[in-house]
Amino acid sequence: MWERKYEQGRWNGLQLNILTTSLDGGKRLQVSDIPYAELPLIKVMGSKANNIDLEVIFVGVNSLVDSNALINSLSKTPKGELEHPWLGELPLVFDTYSQQITTKRGVVTLSLTFVRDGKKPVLIRTITTTTNTTLQQASEVDNVSSKTFIQDVESMDISEISSLQQDFTQCVNALVGIASQLSVPSQMLSALNQELNSAFMAISSIANAPGQFAEQLSKTIDSIASAVRSEPNSKNEAVDNSRTAQKTMLSAINPSTPTAHYNVQMVTAAVKMSKDIAVLEQDDAFDIAATVSEPSSTTEITSNKQALTIMSDLATLSKEVASRVDEVTDGSTLESIELYHSLIALKEGIDNQYNKVKKGSEPQSYVDQVRPLPALVLAHQSDSNEKMVTALNPSMHPLFLHGTVAMRVSE
Repeated sequence: MWERKYEQGRWNGLQLNILTTSLDGGKRLQVSDIPYAELPLIKVMGSKANNIDLEVIFVGVNSLVDSNALINSLSKTPKGELEHPWLGELPLVFDTYSQQITTKRGVVTLSLTFVRDGKKPVLIRTITTTTNTTLQQASEVDNVSSKTFIQDVESMDISEISSLQQDFTQCVNALVGIASQLSVPSQMLSALNQELNSAFMAISSIANAPGQFAEQLSKTIDSIASAVRSEPNSKNEAVDNSRTAQKTMLSAINPSTPTAHYNVQMVTAAVKMSKDIAVLEQDDAFDIAATVSEPSSTTEITSNKQALTIMSDLATLSKEVASRVDEVTDGSTLESIELYHSLIALKEGIDNQYNKVKKGSEPQSYVDQVRPLPALVLAHQSDSNEKMVTALNPSMHPLFLHGTVAMRVSE
């Protein structure tokens, strides 16, 4: 008999007499009929939503009441879980229904359509929406390293304190040399001199107040670095104060210093004085054509430094940060582990900018040019621009390009 052909299931605890079950799925396709083409262009847009159609039956004097009660429950709470006899437990969302009422034997049949509920992403850890820049990460490294510096000073003897004071005196003298080469307004230069004098005076208090000294030195370095980055771009990379400042701070590194904080401070100071990092982080991609500017241009995006020079400077900074990572991993304290993670984050930020420059400066193709040809003509022939061709071939004269010429499509 037909009465025995249904199986029982549940929807959010409500009993269902299921007659039939049908499943519907597949792929979402975008079919584009191209004019004068024999075959259409078909793109697969992902999986189609899986539909489950149930045919549910109600029998008896209360069949219509029970059917309407189920419809009201589905409308109020469309999301739920279906306990199916052979499909198991399924998270579904109610879509549509069709009700068929038969007066004979009081049979009410419901055709229900459900959509398979997708799995929601589960966050394993808290993700902050704020992303620190490389310069901000360098300041974070300073703050974390200051904690280890205070602990190191507390365990030093008199000779080690004296050696440490000599190291930081050399550091402040290097900062004085950097400030003296800057072309900045006199008001800014006066403020820098005050900061440098405060740093000199704080050196004598390393043994008694190491935390205050570390804070003052970081403040002084930040002021010098800000002035370095505020200078106009140099027309000659050989006399670029930003590059000179980086080399000066890295040359002050002392492998035999009593505390790792000193070398960490020198490296972060070099990172903060990098004008390339500050400029590169403003854009998502590196435009090598922007490194070639007209002599009268006042809206340069970057300096006239070649991409290889920028990559070389970034590689040096990344290498020095990696060396500091090796130094701080000698211990296993809570502070050293925190410093390790902050240094790794700083190195990752520098490497990201390096990869950005590398990706934006690599040629996409090469053209074998037998006879000399101007860059403007070659750019028009290759869907590029003159600055792009000139920047990719810095060793060739832009009016007489010949041989193997590097090319890149202008974006």
